[in-house]
Amino acid sequence: MKIHIPVALTLLFAILISPDLFAQRKDSDAKISFFNFVGATRKRDKLSDADIRIRYAFNPEDINDRSTWIDEGQLKIAPDMTDYSSYFIEVDEDSLMHWFDVHGRNVAAYPPVRWLQGYRSDYWIEYQYSQITTKDGILTEWATMPRELDQENLYYTESLPLFKWDIGTETATVCGYECIKATCHWRGRDFTAWFTPDIPVQYGPWKFGGLPGLIMKVSDNESIYSFEAVAVENGSFPIFAPRGSKYKLSTRDKVWKLQRALNENYFKTADHSVIQVRTGRVISSREHPYTQLELE
Repeated sequence: MKIHIPVALTLLFAILISPDLFAQRKDSDAKISFFNFVGATRKRDKLSDADIRIRYAFNPEDINDRSTWIDEGQLKIAPDMTDYSSYFIEVDEDSLMHWFDVHGRNVAAYPPVRWLQGYRSDYWIEYQYSQITTKDGILTEWATMPRELDQENLYYTESLPLFKWDIGTETATVCGYECIKATCHWRGRDFTAWFTPDIPVQYGPWKFGGLPGLIMKVSDNESIYSFEAVAVENGSFPIFAPRGSKYKLSTRDKVWKLQRALNENYFKTADHSVIQVRTGRVISSREHPYTQLELE
């Protein structure tokens, strides 16, 4: 017997199972600390100069609408090191620094409007609020924490991650470059990457790398996390040391567990409470569904 499903119900099923809808969004109570940005504009120590910068849309709902992106990341490649950080945050810090240059710091109030862009721009997620540098085979993650934990920023080092890529023959065009498909299993997830031999560097967004060409696009096979190049720029791009509050040495395991806990239940993890204005109820615990990019 043939069963006829109404068109409206079919569309609903298609929406419910669409992999794009499972992308990790900012969905927690963790917000950014404004004072980290104020401190970040006081001193900027330059580490190196990059001659190429690649900008990536991170978890975009619409690649043509930056307001739907969780972040716009930037990979700066210098002869002696690489740096991956948030382009949105760099623009915001530059704008705030200019504001201080015009108005001074001895003011009654800081600017009421921020320049951050993207989806839920005043909320924290570790992939936007971490700076990742690589130098001499060592990767360092500088993890900036939300709200009151801004004084507990952490960093750790590890050897450059090893990705065992399987390079295929399928090709696609990403950001105007012809790319080749590669796949791998890494830290609990299956990933698909598209790299271009036209830019012969073994780097990519965030921690990804190890292919014979720049990674232009990479996503996990469940479509929860994705990075896609939107611009490749040549020029002079300074790489700065992490800004803001001091960072304490930690381990990858401790940072990883803390980031997960802050996303899942910020109030409980930070030992912080707020009063809900509408109901007057004190909130000291509230759970959110969350899955990290690295599962192990």
